[in-house]
Amino acid sequence: MSSTDADLPRVSLAVTGLSVATVAGLLVAAPGPLGVALAGAGLLAGGLWSRRERPLALGGGALFGAVVLAGVDGRSTGWLLGASVPALLAWTSSRHALVLARQMRGAGTRRVELVRTVSTLTALVAGGGVGYLLTRTVTGGESPLALALLLVAAVAFTVALRD
Repeated sequence: MSSTDADLPRVSLAVTGLSVATVAGLLVAAPGPLGVALAGAGLLAGGLWSRRERPLALGGGALFGAVVLAGVDGRSTGWLLGASVPALLAWTSSRHALVLARQMRGAGTRRVELVRTVSTLTALVAGGGVGYLLTRTVTGGESPLALALLLVAAVAFTVALRD
């Protein structure tokens, strides 16, 4: 069995699917961003099916871009940070599924997947929460520049979690 024939880890696939569905559910009232999110979901599915990382990166970027597009419509800082968590989690979970499929080849991966998912979620929520509190404390309100920098920091922090 080659590494491309290995089954993808089920927990990571479930987390990816649930994360994509969460982003789509949050964007259901905004047709433009919802379309971008659905295109991202298609790219993620295609990347998982073909076992290629480039479509995963494009799909994750599209999901995150959909959240940012929805933010242009005047969403609150809290909503943007909350919606960016499942978008980034979808990307990291799908990428982790490919890495585990290559490395583990049929071995039990549930515990590794759960630890990775919980640690990623903890990092995203903690980083977003601290950033949100700092934004509210320092500016006394919602600054578009501060929000943009916070979203960039959240993406950079997630990229730093790469294997």
